[in-house]
Amino acid sequence: MQSINWDDLRYCLAVAREGSVTAAARKLAVNHTTVSRRISALEQELNVTLFDRSTTGWLITPVGETILGSAEHMADEVNSIRRLVQADRQELSGKLRVTSVDICIQRLLLPPLRAFARQYPDIDIELIASTEVIDLSVHDADIAFRTTNQPPANVVGKHIADFAYAVYATPELHEQFRVDPRRVSAITWNAMASASTAPAWLAKCFPGMPMRYRVNSLTIAFDLARQGMGFTLLPCAIGDIAPELRRVPVDYREPPVGFWVLSHIDLRTTARIRIFRDFMLEAIAPYVPLIEGERENAWQAKR
Repeated sequence: MQSINWDDLRYCLAVAREGSVTAAARKLAVNHTTVSRRISALEQELNVTLFDRSTTGWLITPVGETILGSAEHMADEVNSIRRLVQADRQELSGKLRVTSVDICIQRLLLPPLRAFARQYPDIDIELIASTEVIDLSVHDADIAFRTTNQPPANVVGKHIADFAYAVYATPELHEQFRVDPRRVSAITWNAMASASTAPAWLAKCFPGMPMRYRVNSLTIAFDLARQGMGFTLLPCAIGDIAPELRRVPVDYREPPVGFWVLSHIDLRTTARIRIFRDFMLEAIAPYVPLIEGERENAWQAKR
């Protein structure tokens, strides 16, 4: 026996529901001879009689009732699939709020974001540059790219990589440090910016170096370092792509921090969120070695 054709079962269901071949044909928008032919083909394939034909109409047989009972369940499943597909299509439009720190958006997310926008033009992207912990449960954002080793309990996500950090400076400033360390200052950022004590990388690697610049933005620290204003700690994915900067050799390395893409648990099956997450994960994957500090200037070489 060959596999049963779902369309043949669909014609049988229509006759059983509508009460006649003519009514079924009208419901299916086909010729009545098509309905009769398809049902006869199914009966021949199954070697059973599904309907008793008479001049007053078609009456379903007991075996036909048994088979079409299962067909009803199949029809429900097919309709369920159609609803899911339609829901996904409808979800591939509208607004998608994405948050990350500004420099991560600028340096890591923009290239794949451009490609995503071309492929899904009906999804509007709202970018929220923030270092604050945004509450995904109240829909301040739909998706967050965050550096953390402990994601909140009410979110689901995917660990992308572990951000590695290194100390960076311009070659000229590094040479100046070798000649006269007293003329070189440090740039500290974020939580380190308001601290009265030196951060670990500074205290361990360059004790006594003054913290001349304290900033609350990684982007500003990055730009200051590119201008030769001081030594600073940067994610390798940021520092290694800057032609003006070089890693400064040190004995101590800051512990890596996890890089995650997160969304609230209630939104995990939303089509546009799921597709965006998977798209970005695939786009970022080739650059994981750079993020983890294993490939200096790899990103720049591929751009």
